[in-house]
Amino acid sequence: MTATAEFGTGALNAFLRALALLGLAVGAALAFMFAFAAALVVGLMIAGAALAMRFWPRRAKPAGAEVLEAHRTPDGWVVEGAAKRKS
Repeated sequence: MTATAEFGTGALNAFLRALALLGLAVGAALAFMFAFAAALVVGLMIAGAALAMRFWPRRAKPAGAEVLEAHRTPDGWVVEGAAKRKS
């Protein structure tokens, strides 16, 4: 039986492993860059909404809004309009 030497198979195998690892690292870097960009866009949207809400005009309270008071009596609950203080 003759022994044949296969030259370069170990080096080729190591090169392919290194190439695969490099591809995996590039893919992970691209995924992290995409996630960072998406988080940046969402953060800018939230900041823009907060800024818009800061300068948005406030809603006026309805003119006829009154606070009701309730207290318990022996006959049941009584609800009355709160008396406003006159100064």
